[in-house]
Amino acid sequence: MVEPAPGTVIFKLFGSVGLVADGRLVALQGGRQRTVLATLLINSGKVVTKEQFFAELWDGRPVAKADNALQALVARLRKLFKSYFGEQFARDRLITMPTGYVLNAAADEVDASLFERLATEAHAEVAGNPLRARDLLTTALALWDGPVLEGVAGGPMCHGSVLHYEETRLAAIEDRFQASIAAGIELGVISELKKMARLYPWRERLAEMLMVCLYRSGRQADALREYTLVRRRLVDELGMEPSPMLQDRMRAILQQDPALDRLPLALGALPE
Repeated sequence: MVEPAPGTVIFKLFGSVGLVADGRLVALQGGRQRTVLATLLINSGKVVTKEQFFAELWDGRPVAKADNALQALVARLRKLFKSYFGEQFARDRLITMPTGYVLNAAADEVDASLFERLATEAHAEVAGNPLRARDLLTTALALWDGPVLEGVAGGPMCHGSVLHYEETRLAAIEDRFQASIAAGIELGVISELKKMARLYPWRERLAEMLMVCLYRSGRQADALREYTLVRRRLVDELGMEPSPMLQDRMRAILQQDPALDRLPLALGALPE
C-alpha cells in the first residue's frame, strides 16, 4: 500500500475504467461503480452534484433511496482508494461536499487527460519538429488499450465524453500521419492510412493525405482512384460533392503540380 509517485497514471478512462496500482490495472466491479468513478474523473477537481450522479446512474429516473445508494457507491470507491494507496490518499482525493462529491486528480494521473496534453503538445510541434510530434502522438495513442469508458452505461455526461475522446483520438491519428508526411517518411504509412481511410470514409483529411502519399510514391493513378472512390460515396450516400480542398488536391495530382512534392504541413491550400 504505497501512494503512487507524482506524474504517474493512477486512473483509467480508456479501456476498463479503474485504478492503476503498482503498474497493474485494478478494474472496478459493477457498471454503477465504474460510472461513479468515470463521472468524477470527467469532472476532476469540480463538484459533481447528486443530481448529476442520478442522471448518469439512473437516467434521472426516480429511484428509491437514491441518496443512500450513491453514498454506498462512493464509500466503496473510497475504501478501494484506501486499500491500494492509503488512508491519506483516500481522504485528500475523494471529498464529500454539501451538494455532492469531488475527486482531485492531476492531469497526468488520468490517462485521458495525459493523452490530451500529449496530443496538444504534438500538434504544436508538427510544423517545426515532425519527428518529435510523431513520437509524442505514438506515446499518446498507446494509452488507448480499449474503448473509452468501457463497461460504463452512463448518462449524457458520459456519452458526451465518449464522443469527445473518440474525436480527439481520430484527430491525433490524423496528426501522426501528417507528421510522417512532413518528415518525408510517407511511404511507411500508406498501408495504415489506407486502412483508416476505409474505416472512416467521411473524414476527407484522411483521403487527402492518402492521395498525397500515393502521388509522392509514384502512384498517380492510385491517388486519383482514391478521389473517385471518395466522391462516389459522398454523392451516392450523402448527395454532396467532395470539399473544395479535396477537389483542388485532385486537380493538382492530375496536373502533376510540382507543389505537391513540397506540400506544406497543413495540407490545406497549395502554395502559390
